[in-house]
Amino acid sequence: MSVVSGVISRQILPACGTLCFFCPSLQTRSRQPVKRYKKLIRDSFPSTPDGEPNDRMIGKLCEYASKNPLRVPKITDTLEQRFYRELRSENFNLAKIVMCIYRKLLVSCREQMPLFASSLLSIMDILLDQTGQDELRIIGCQTLFVFVNNQTDGA
Repeated sequence: MSVVSGVISRQILPACGTLCFFCPSLQTRSRQPVKRYKKLIRDSFPSTPDGEPNDRMIGKLCEYASKNPLRVPKITDTLEQRFYRELRSENFNLAKIVMCIYRKLLVSCREQMPLFASSLLSIMDILLDQTGQDELRIIGCQTLFVFVNNQTDGA
């Protein structure tokens, strides 16, 4: 019944305009659930491109990744896409924040490192190939150093 009334109110009754504020067609669509890791990633970035990263949210993201190893591939996919998007649009500060998140993931999630190592290595390869941006190359070297130092023996 509620599905039918929702369809009817969204397709037929919105002609009443804003007179009936209880009408489901006038309610916001913000009731869609948002994945927790996506919210944590989004909140880790500053509201302005020149701002500082939110270290508290990055810490919460690392804690979430260590407790939910099945989400690590989705987290790294989202971070990798964000990195490529920021690099294409030349928002280098936001690309640096992605690398900051990866470095903190390396330190806090050693057990899950195999789950995000390939994504991180492909990003580091791109960073080390940046000829115009020496600062990005330095960040790539620093991340590679952290990656090597946090390796554990397979034995």
